[in-house]
Amino acid sequence: MRKKHAIHNEEACDYLLASNKFNDWVVTTAFYSALHFVQHEIFPISEIGETFSDLNSYYAKVLKKKNKGLSKHSATIQLVNSKLPKCSSYYRWLYDACMNSRYTNYSVSNKKAKLARDYLRVLRNHLTK
Repeated sequence: MRKKHAIHNEEACDYLLASNKFNDWVVTTAFYSALHFVQHEIFPISEIGETFSDLNSYYAKVLKKKNKGLSKHSATIQLVNSKLPKCSSYYRWLYDACMNSRYTNYSVSNKKAKLARDYLRVLRNHLTK
């Protein structure tokens, strides 16, 4: 399911990039595509004698108990840093760019939109599933 969702978001990203009209959404769909791709790559994960099939179950049972203030986005960033270090800088850039374009400034340049798409492509190239 996660990979299908990632591909769906990636296709939306490409469609929006070609339109040259909604660069904030290019960045947003690039990030959420990356999120689903990395979660597909990381899970299932085993810890504390249990296997977790997705972030929600792992977060509820393991991560939330370790750090009550940890958001799911921050948890994913930590998991990418530890499990997919070659992807970490691209993932973090996409996360930061998405949060900025969604919540601070929806006016995103063509250059930044293209870079978001390029970073998604590079990130994907480091994944094996």
